[in-house]
Formats: sequence, C-alpha cells, structure tokens
Amino acid sequence: MRALGLSELRGLLEGGPFTGWWTELARATSELEEGRTRHQELLAQAAVMEHRSELVQRAAMDAFSDAGGAEAAAARCAADAQELENRALELVGSFEGQRIRASEVWYRLGGAERALEQAREVATAPRPGAERALDPAVEEAEATRRALAEEYEAADRARTRLWAEVEAAWDASFERSLAGHEHAVRSRRIRLEAERLFKEADERRARVRQLREDAGAAGRGEEEAAHRRALLLDRAAREFGCAPGERFLYWRDRHDERLAFAVALAREAGGPGPAVEPLAIFSVGPQRGVEALEPARERPAT
Repeated sequence: MRALGLSELRGLLEGGPFTGWWTELARATSELEEGRTRHQELLAQAAVMEHRSELVQRAAMDAFSDAGGAEAAAARCAADAQELENRALELVGSFEGQRIRASEVWYRLGGAERALEQAREVATAPRPGAERALDPAVEEAEATRRALAEEYEAADRARTRLWAEVEAAWDASFERSLAGHEHAVRSRRIRLEAERLFKEADERRARVRQLREDAGAAGRGEEEAAHRRALLLDRAAREFGCAPGERFLYWRDRHDERLAFAVALAREAGGPGPAVEPLAIFSVGPQRGVEALEPARERPAT
C-alpha cells in the first residue's frame, strides 16, 4: 500500500489512468447491482408464481372432487327416481285390481238395492196375513244392502288411497329426476372449471420454469459482473498501489504513518458521520477504520 500525501492522492484520482479505471469500475458496479436486483426479482417472482400454481392446482383438485360428488348425487337421484317410478307402476297395478274389486262390489250393491226395493214392494202389497211372513225378507235384503254398502265404501277408500300413493310416487320420482338433472349440470360445470384450473396450473408451472431459467441467466450475469469488478479492484492494487476493499480504496498517509486515506467507491446515505460521496477522501485509523470517518486534510510531516 503506497504512502501518499493528500495532494498527491488528489492528483492520482484526477489523472487519466485512474479516470479510465473508474469509468470501467462504475460500469461493472452498475451491471452487478442491476444483475443482483434482476436475479432477486426473478427468484421472488418464481417463488410467488410457484405458490400460486400450487394454490390453483389444489383448487382444481378440489373442484374435480366436487364434480365427482355431484356426479354421485346425480346417479343417486336417477336411481331413486327409477325406484319410485317402478313403485308407482306396482301401485298402478294394485290400484287397477282394487278398482275392479270396488266395481264388482258396486254392481252387487246395485243388485242388493233393487232386491230391497222389490222386497219392500212385496211387503207393502195388500195381502192379508202375509205381512208378518214377509218382514224377514225385507230385513235380510236390508242387511245385505248395508253390508255391501260398507264393503263398497271400504273398497272405494282403498282405491282412493292407492291412487293417492300412485300420484305421490310419481311426484317424488319427478322431483328426484329434476334434482338429478340439476346435479348432472352442476357436475359438468364444475368439471369444466376443474379442467380450466388444471390448465392454468400447468401454464403457471411453465412460467415458473421460465422465470427460474431467466433467474439463472441473471445470476450468471451477476457473477460475471462481480468477477469483472473483482478484477478491476485487483488491477487498482497493482496500478495505483492501493489496498482495495468493497466500499473504499486505501492509501497510507505519507505524513502520518498511523493513518490512511480511504477513498469512497459509492454513495452512502443515512449512516452516522459525514455524508459519503463517490471519490470522497477520508482519514481513517487502524483501530476503527471506516467506522470513524473524518474528512481528509493536509497534515504536516512528523
């Protein structure tokens, strides 16, 4: 590390060789910062995109499962509707049988009513001595008509009940059929949505791969820029006799061997101490170094 006076150092910094080197360093530093920023941004974008693709994939799988549930519900509704339809057909058969039985009782009841009328006519005919003998016939006809009337009422109630059960079975079958079609439509809609989500997840994964490739290229560019910057710092050590650091170049102070000059390589704001601008010259000591920056000033020889 060369020992220079402050005026000598300023002359070196203003000279053509250092100015050319500084331009190359500024370009390499800019490329390094841009490459690092782009590399980090691409990695962040890839991570976000990968997370989103996982969310979309999970949503697609959930939708696919929901579609299967809707299909199962549609199948259950169709089976229920068919079972109810079969039940209704069985009830129609029972209803027809009951209707025939009720009709037969109705015909028999009609005959009993006519027989009762005839028995009454005979009983009321003017035949002295025969009234008392004919009363049992009227009573018997009346009992027969009454029994048949009760039998018909019971048969008719059974017929009406069976028809109500037929209509209820048909209504239930119709309702289950409508519900089944609704579940089928819902299943198709959900399946289409699942397919769209699977496609979106694939597209996002493809984007993740592209972002990672771009990030890899940016990372290589960052490494190349960092290598060029390191070579330039090594060159500064050889050509200008300094000790290069990441943030400063150092030369010994010719007039005070306990101190060194630190030349800033970049602007630094917001920290303690004086403002740091590129190529600003500071005095530093070995105990605290750049933690205790002081603006450089000429010192008399000791």
